[in-house]
Amino acid sequence: KNPLTSLRSASETLKHVKTDEHREKLIGIIQDDVVRMDRLITDISRASKVDASLARDTAQTVIAHDILANIAEFYQQTQSGDGASVVSVPAAFGDEPMYIRLFETPFAQVLRNLIDNALTFSPADGTVRLTANWNETNKKLPITITVEDDGPGIPPDNMETIFDRFYTERPKGAQFGSHSGLGLAICRQIIKAHKGEIHAENRIESEKVLGARFVIRLPKAKLPT
Repeated sequence: KNPLTSLRSASETLKHVKTDEHREKLIGIIQDDVVRMDRLITDISRASKVDASLARDTAQTVIAHDILANIAEFYQQTQSGDGASVVSVPAAFGDEPMYIRLFETPFAQVLRNLIDNALTFSPADGTVRLTANWNETNKKLPITITVEDDGPGIPPDNMETIFDRFYTERPKGAQFGSHSGLGLAICRQIIKAHKGEIHAENRIESEKVLGARFVIRLPKAKLPT
């Protein structure tokens, strides 16, 4: 529901409630709607700045695992101690570095969006894992970066629609107002600008969903000179 519509309805109803219980319930709804509106405005602002940021930034050649390790370390140092942890899984490609050409600020925004999304859905004892590996079967986009969690997973019918703008249907247990429906749309917009692809899938073992996984595929950059 549009948060403005919900906010207006709750505030108008608040004038007529007769019990403290109903009053507290409506105040809670109003507070949730304010949080959701704040998130929505922030993400709309970010979305409008993506193209400008890409045009302004200078692309850099970096090692994929380095940027994952750096952002994982940032989350580890800033976490309060409660909730899921963020780790960068050591690469499984030997000694060969994986060079990617990227716009650092927008690409970091993609990773933050995916990690924040994963943390929202993860249990307190869960782990958000970041990996970078080669996909030798994909000659055009041989570098694969994944962000995976231990949450409830994604409904199979929603694997594509979650990338639509303002998509807000969330699994049970997700914090209300923590998603505007723009984060994943922004991620796809930025990854396309890097000539890459992004998709979602579930981690499945013995037909049981163990969590969600977001997969980014990128072209290999030329070695820096």
